[in-house]
Amino acid sequence: MIRGGIDRASSPRDQPERALGAAGRLVTATSGPAFWWAAAAVATLGGAAAGLHLPTSGDSFVHIATGRILEARGFLGSSSFMAGPGSPLDLRSWLLDLGLAHLYSLGGVAALELLAALIGAATGVLVLLAIRLAGRAHPVMVMICLGLALAALDPAITSLPAAVMALLAAGSLVCLMALRRGERWAPWALLAVVVIWAQVDSFVVVVAPLLALVLLFCERRRGNPEPWLLALGVVAASCLNPRGPLIYSWIPYSLGMLGEHPLLPLFSSPDFHPWGARLSELTALALLLGYLVAGKGAGRWQGLLAMATAVMALVWSAYLPLFLVVAATQSAILLSHFAQRLATDHPGPERPPISQRSLLLAAVIPVLLTVALLGRAALQAEGSGGPKGQLASLLPVAASSWLQAHPGPGVWYTTPDFGDYLAAADPMGGRLVCTSDPVADGGPRMVACQELAVLNQGALQVLARLGARTAVLPVAAPEVAFLEAQGWGIRYRDAVTVVLTAPPRVR
Repeated sequence: MIRGGIDRASSPRDQPERALGAAGRLVTATSGPAFWWAAAAVATLGGAAAGLHLPTSGDSFVHIATGRILEARGFLGSSSFMAGPGSPLDLRSWLLDLGLAHLYSLGGVAALELLAALIGAATGVLVLLAIRLAGRAHPVMVMICLGLALAALDPAITSLPAAVMALLAAGSLVCLMALRRGERWAPWALLAVVVIWAQVDSFVVVVAPLLALVLLFCERRRGNPEPWLLALGVVAASCLNPRGPLIYSWIPYSLGMLGEHPLLPLFSSPDFHPWGARLSELTALALLLGYLVAGKGAGRWQGLLAMATAVMALVWSAYLPLFLVVAATQSAILLSHFAQRLATDHPGPERPPISQRSLLLAAVIPVLLTVALLGRAALQAEGSGGPKGQLASLLPVAASSWLQAHPGPGVWYTTPDFGDYLAAADPMGGRLVCTSDPVADGGPRMVACQELAVLNQGALQVLARLGARTAVLPVAAPEVAFLEAQGWGIRYRDAVTVVLTAPPRVR
């Protein structure tokens, strides 16, 4: 079903050896099985290294907290830790929430880290499969593109939800490439991916219409008389979730809107208003997907234009995993076309063949580099005390136990990352209040906190009205000194966290 190496229709092995120059002979010699095995090893191990991240951003802990409430109360339960107590649960990622809650209960943070590595490895394999399905792939070019893409994903995948987004993006690309080849299973597999996406990631409200648009354009060019059926099915599949079609009410949130006038981006620069940046990114992603799926129907320069547009959008992209897996696939295809021309368009004098030992050594080198990167990530984790030690050095792990042993009146004022963890540690507990800058993030920083832009005298009055009598802050946070100056006393301190309580006069 999947052709390996360069297509046999115009394989350089069909050319006389004397007609190939040095570059052509090298491309021909490195198109064998050994280099495909090396590319598979780079994809798997490199993906695992990219996904091997502790969930210290706090994002995973919000999902864990929601999952624990789902386990206890079901879909009709209400949240006790969100800004509005008694508000309905956020069900945009209910399946992921339940899964992470179960996994965290079974294996703690080490299980989350292992899962992230497995998801990264699966992402690498799916990207490799998508490239092979596209045809005319060359293993060396694939190794180069996958190595660069996985290295770029390493800082982008900082949480399990981001890793899942990369996996779903890679899975959708496999379906699109198979659809282009005319595989009968491809439409059903694409619909299944969209259904799963709707249960684990609310970004499907942007992905599904984008996929439908690309399918309408590309399938019509290939002569499909009714491409709208599959496009409509993709959008309908995204509605198979607990919220139904109401899931599309989250489009403004996914695009970074905060209740502003929808025409605001027209007279705001992308770096000033996030919605303008989101539109730029989605335009680039539409170009990238369109030229990728169109295949031979799109010219080489059109593909390069899509790549250039995508690179520009990546400067302020909020959806790096999705961009990077698409860009890696298209880059490998474009470079494979370049390799094809090297092998056929540059004749030269006959030279001695490259030894098999040299070829195997060349195949092993990128694998060894990938293993070294994976080993370095593991050694760094162990050098910091392992997963539990790393987590305790960044989040209020010890303070959480103290807070549960010393309950106090009122709600807790904390930071967004601390609030994420505290919500997961005590999902049935009280309300959290956080400081954050929503304009900088393009949306609410987190769902578990009521946000205050800054902490000053006016914010103190808001805290008093909300009944915030406890502050849980990082040791080095500037708010600690401010609150101490306002008479708040320190009740607990460790290497990471300070817990302060309000003076009696604060009501």
